[in-house]
Amino acid sequence: MIHKFILSLALILSCPFMVKAKNIAYFSPRGKCEKNIVDKINATTKTLDVAVYSINNDKIVEALINAKKRGVKVRILTDKTQAKGKSSKVKYLYDNGLNIRVHSKFKIEHNKFAIYDKEVGSTGSFNWTNPAEKKNSENCMFFDDEAVEEYKRRFEYLWRINTKEKSDKWIEKHFEG
Repeated sequence: MIHKFILSLALILSCPFMVKAKNIAYFSPRGKCEKNIVDKINATTKTLDVAVYSINNDKIVEALINAKKRGVKVRILTDKTQAKGKSSKVKYLYDNGLNIRVHSKFKIEHNKFAIYDKEVGSTGSFNWTNPAEKKNSENCMFFDDEAVEEYKRRFEYLWRINTKEKSDKWIEKHFEG
């Protein structure tokens, strides 16, 4: 019996992903996605990379602005069609000095993920919008396992191919006056 216990313990300890990974899922409406995203943004101290289809959630937007004010390096990649929607907060974030790029390479930027301090990620169907928190059936998951590295690579790729110059020109064109 003790031999089986020691063997099981050795097997668990030899698989670091089993020990380290802490994956937590939430569901909306009103299922803590908004709260946990805001909490994670508020806890971020160095970098925050966000790829999000749509953004107008008041609490998340204010948390992003406050993160920038605290000195967090915030980068946001978003969808150009959603960015020009009447409820979009992209221009507001841009006017508050956040580093925003709108996609120019794919039909839509449909991702919904974030990487907090290069150590924790979140993803899911949850758009960063008020309806996602209050009306829609959506989900979000937070993780701190090997998947963070894949999301970091994907964000860097998307950031690189969607240039600042093209994004700034797009924002100037669509938000004039």
